[in-house]
Amino acid sequence: MKQRVFVFAPDRCFGCLGCTAACAATNGTPPGLFWRNVMKLPPEDGDHRTVYLSLACNHCEDAPCAAACPSGALVKRAGDGVVLHREARCIGCRYCQMACPYDAIRFDAARGVVSKCTFCVDRLDAGREPACVETCFGGALGQRVIDLGDEPPDLAREATGFTPVAAGRPSIRFVRGPVRAVPAGGTEPGEGTRS
Repeated sequence: MKQRVFVFAPDRCFGCLGCTAACAATNGTPPGLFWRNVMKLPPEDGDHRTVYLSLACNHCEDAPCAAACPSGALVKRAGDGVVLHREARCIGCRYCQMACPYDAIRFDAARGVVSKCTFCVDRLDAGREPACVETCFGGALGQRVIDLGDEPPDLAREATGFTPVAAGRPSIRFVRGPVRAVPAGGTEPGEGTRS
């Protein structure tokens, strides 16, 4: 089965929030409502590095939000498994928000509906990168479609500060080990990260 995943290289993120700003601007989310967030993690014992995590909806393989939605407003897209929200079907019950183990679904109180990361499918379908990926100044954020039956060896499901919840199986992967610097125009996080 094919699944589109976000790929994140923590060693390249310096917490600039460019991904958060690009997502908000591209998707026109209301002030203060962000689909992508950057978290600064506390240092581990003996480690003086600052580590950041950039997270949005993980477009889970078995999306608990979609299973919890009584109106069928959340669906997985055929072909790449992106979890999409059909706003016209949303009744604002917020059951999806309660079911999401990653706090990735936002409630827009002014409109009475939830919203979430769309993986910028309109941009993907036009051959462009999601806004967050395109704007990532450090080259820490990427995306690609993987075969779930043959996980790429250069990617891990866990990273410092992120342990996947068994239910749902999140579609985010982390580049294993330190990432070497690449010249402008070189490869992205994990060989061929951007597809």
